[in-house]
Amino acid sequence: MNKVLIGTSGWSYDEWVGPFYPKSLTKKDFLMYYSTVFYTNEINTTFYNIPSKWVVESWTNRTPSDFLFSVKLPQTITHKNKLDINHCLDDLYYFLEVMNPLIESNKLLAFLIQLPPSFQKTKHFCNLKEFIANWPSDREKEGYQLVVEFRNNSWMDNEVFNYLKANLLSYCAVIEPLLPPRMDITNSELAYIRFHGYGKQIWFDYNFNAKEIQKWAISIQKVIENSKRVGIYFNNHFSGYAAKNSLMLMKELDIPPRNDPASIQIFEIKKKSGTYSKGQTSLEKFF
Repeated sequence: MNKVLIGTSGWSYDEWVGPFYPKSLTKKDFLMYYSTVFYTNEINTTFYNIPSKWVVESWTNRTPSDFLFSVKLPQTITHKNKLDINHCLDDLYYFLEVMNPLIESNKLLAFLIQLPPSFQKTKHFCNLKEFIANWPSDREKEGYQLVVEFRNNSWMDNEVFNYLKANLLSYCAVIEPLLPPRMDITNSELAYIRFHGYGKQIWFDYNFNAKEIQKWAISIQKVIENSKRVGIYFNNHFSGYAAKNSLMLMKELDIPPRNDPASIQIFEIKKKSGTYSKGQTSLEKFF
């Protein structure tokens, strides 16, 4: 078991071709290539739309047996209905059913409950409590954790963190402009950290430099020492920064990737996926 899992939030970005993905790679091979380098990914697309079950099955089939996903809850649950169980439980049941292939294959690390800035403690704490109390499956038995990400300062108090601890919910530490970079461990089974960035117009359009990575590595090392497992995801996906910064942090923490990108044979990726032409023995001369 990999104790420290470092990866990116999403993988299917056309702008990563060149900075991370080889130019000869087709989009259908992105995940296979990505999982040849990293051990984990945080799925972002589920926030916007619930995929079909066959798509989720393809994620499990195109990744190694020890690859782990974290999955963001749909915005209809977290943002539109603000965890109100009178309006979002049907969506939650359907979502969990669609995600079942990840659970059955033991490839689900966590569900991320990302809450909007408008989700405030005084108005919505009851919503959060009722939502968690009515979670429709046995997360301990099925082997995954629940992670809560706040985007409003009203949640930064002892009552909230004590509630998270009492209910074995992982607090999502965030590296971003709105909230303080607290590294509280509220569930020793899983600590969770998201790097968003400090872009001037768009947070995620930000490239963490070497000194910043070194600084955060010191704080993260303390988290690693006090947690059974740590999930760290870079959401600064512009220009391939997330993949670059993930590898930088892994190097700083002395955590090797599955494979060095420079050593990956693209022909082997295409061979596994079936996208190479019949009779073709190698593609390397074209790269």
